[in-house]
Amino acid sequence: MPNYFFRNKIHLSLLSAIGAASWSVYFDIPVNGWAVLTVFLLTFSIYQDNRLTDDVEDTTNDPDGLKNARKNETLITYVTFYLLSFISLVIAFQFGQQAFYTTALIILIGFLYNHKCFPALLSRRLNGARRLKDIYVVKNITPPLDWATAIIFLPLFFEGQTLSPKAWICWGYLFICAFFIEVMWDMRDRRGDLSSGIKTIANTFSFLHTKQFLIITSVISGAVLFLFTFTNILPGSTYFLLANNAAVIVIASMYQENKESFMRKISDVTILLATVLFLSFGLIAFYSR
Repeated sequence: MPNYFFRNKIHLSLLSAIGAASWSVYFDIPVNGWAVLTVFLLTFSIYQDNRLTDDVEDTTNDPDGLKNARKNETLITYVTFYLLSFISLVIAFQFGQQAFYTTALIILIGFLYNHKCFPALLSRRLNGARRLKDIYVVKNITPPLDWATAIIFLPLFFEGQTLSPKAWICWGYLFICAFFIEVMWDMRDRRGDLSSGIKTIANTFSFLHTKQFLIITSVISGAVLFLFTFTNILPGSTYFLLANNAAVIVIASMYQENKESFMRKISDVTILLATVLFLSFGLIAFYSR
């Protein structure tokens, strides 16, 4: 049961939905159940679709997960991705243009990340890339872009709010947090990504330099967040988010290049990182009331 829960990214989908509700409280807007549901559906559908489109690298990285995904290919493709995406758009349409177009953009980015659909002319200009995942660095920033936009912006747009500087700062912080998680997953998947020709930060830097990059950037982002909070640009409850920076530093420090199975176990514990992150969302919401 736990493997089913994690393999299908149900945990991330639920945490994303809870995060959207928490940020609504933080921004002092009503918790919109439809926005929370839409964030859950978007996260679940895009991550499920990704299970089918990483076939080459997952032959090495996660063969059991790939085998399971292929057994349910029709269900994942037509129900989990296409139907749930359509339902998300129908829901968002009820709350105005900003909500609808932002939802559509999230779905489009997720599709272009997963599927090799770039025309030949564009692919040649991108050194053979057929999807966003094939483009160096873009591969690491696309999922955080989708995730941060869904969790931070959709609750605001569903309530007819505009994007304040506070919202943009929080969006940037969540983007960086999700970026850290992406890079750590790529550290775990270096062998499979290399075999499929996918260039990532984790397999173009040395292993040591990737760890140093994660730790240093986590310290810097934590210091910036501390500064925004200390100067009262953000409320004092924002200090709770620093727990996530600490979690990144601890987990990245535990990674060891020559112990792939150990890294995969630690990577599975990135649920701990995500839990710390979303727990901090709940805390800032509670203390922002």
